[in-house]
Amino acid sequence: MSGPKVVRIVTKQEMMAICRSRIKAFQDTIAQWRKCASHYNVITDEDEKAVEKRFLSIVKMYEREQFLDVQKQCTAEIDALKADMSRIRDEAIAKAELVRSMRRRLQYSAETLIKTFEANQRQIPEELSHIVSSAITANETDLATMNSTLSRILIEYTLSSVEEQSMTPLQKELSKKLSEGEKLQSLADWKMRQEEDIKAIEINRRLDKLLAEIEAAEGENVQPFLARVSLIAQETSSSRRSLLTDSLILDLIDHLNKRKANELAIASMRELRNELLRLSSRPAKDLEFQLTKAIDSNDISSGKLLRDKAVALLKEETKAMVGTSRREAILKGLSELGYEIRENMATAWAEDGRIVVRKPNEKGYGVELGAVEDAERMQMQLVSFEQASDASKASRDLDRETIWCSEFSCLKSLLEKSGTALHIEKALPVGSKPLKQVQESSSVPGRERRSKDSALKKMHG
Repeated sequence: MSGPKVVRIVTKQEMMAICRSRIKAFQDTIAQWRKCASHYNVITDEDEKAVEKRFLSIVKMYEREQFLDVQKQCTAEIDALKADMSRIRDEAIAKAELVRSMRRRLQYSAETLIKTFEANQRQIPEELSHIVSSAITANETDLATMNSTLSRILIEYTLSSVEEQSMTPLQKELSKKLSEGEKLQSLADWKMRQEEDIKAIEINRRLDKLLAEIEAAEGENVQPFLARVSLIAQETSSSRRSLLTDSLILDLIDHLNKRKANELAIASMRELRNELLRLSSRPAKDLEFQLTKAIDSNDISSGKLLRDKAVALLKEETKAMVGTSRREAILKGLSELGYEIRENMATAWAEDGRIVVRKPNEKGYGVELGAVEDAERMQMQLVSFEQASDASKASRDLDRETIWCSEFSCLKSLLEKSGTALHIEKALPVGSKPLKQVQESSSVPGRERRSKDSALKKMHG
């Protein structure tokens, strides 16, 4: 398959740069994982040692030039650490949500007791009203006191009820309403009240979940929201409480969405900063510094501008850098196979998009190399400098194509030994189409350019 072919080139230098970038990304993710685990107080020495061991194993892979394994393993380890951070956060939120539900149950219990005292025309202890308004926002010490207080009041009420007449509280309430001619609650009214209570419970459950997420992730940042919860609990109007709660929920959702958007922006900047490590130019280093400053200060105000600059710089410099290394790798390989390679050929190839090389003592044939700027894909084909079309010419062409087939296999082996991967994406069999005819002068790139330069100098000189 030595006819015209399209090949894809990945040089050793490229793979090393990619691997260094991925190792840095893994290292950066380890730092984020360690910060996350420390924040939630779940980090252990065993976990840290295990992660460090996995990191060192990847570094050894890099030293042994197992570049594909490095990329694959870095991706797997980064994904694993990100999944572990998600698990840690989810467990912390679930724990905070459980605590919030316990607070809510305490509040509901106090509210139920208040209703019971009201139904029995008993004096309502002030402690119960305090529990209703403060259970959601109380600190751990006060919360324990509230639990004890509620238990005491409940025990006192139970004991006092036993001492009263055998008529149940419900019987007493019905009797009282009947004697006073009060209209009894209809089934429809009862159902409506039940539905309202269920709706309120669902809304409070959603509220507690949102509060738990902020509390787990941001700690004291939840306090302004808790202050609003406390004020809402003091509202006597149920409809106003409902409106204020809905408003608070919307604000909580907005706060969480902004935080998540901020985290995504910072993560994007981190990824681009790691990619910039592949470049050594001054602009790349300056941009890397700016990204680090923004990441460390958690400032995303200039995030879009920095990301746009980084993407553009990576595209521009990577294209030129890898294009040069790919062309030089191919030319070096052809030189080892005996082809005449001059110093200016790589530059001429980049400028013209194509070049023809040949062996010094071989007449009539050359190899044309074509590629766009980054040279990720190249077209390679044997070409002829002779215009004859007789049968003997066709036979010589076929013989030379067969030789080029063997040379291409050698070229591929040489490149792979040096760490450069050459993948054939498209190829035609020997003799499947006539050789392309080119002028012999095109096999010496730069000669025509130098001749023109000399002529210009003479004209001005």
